[in-house]
Amino acid sequence: MDAVQQHLAIAVGAARDRAKELPGELERQGDSQTGKSSAVYLALITIHKRLVTVNPAPPPVTHFIPDLEQLVRGCEARLAPVKLLLEVALRVALGARDET
Repeated sequence: MDAVQQHLAIAVGAARDRAKELPGELERQGDSQTGKSSAVYLALITIHKRLVTVNPAPPPVTHFIPDLEQLVRGCEARLAPVKLLLEVALRVALGARDET
């Protein structure tokens, strides 16, 4: 795993960890975004697993840009804490694209 993939894995992992807390919090409060927060969490689990997989090797960091952009767009209102972390991850991925 190169340094950029490692940084992206760390950023996505932080967003995943924060997203993990949200479904329970939102459900206890009766918030309508419970399902959305669960979907974001599951997407982040998938992305993180693909980033840290050794065999087969993960795709290039730029491969994750569309998924991260979609997740950022979908994180509004109560999902804002995750959105901030996703924006960091997206900047890492975009930086890798700009270097190529």
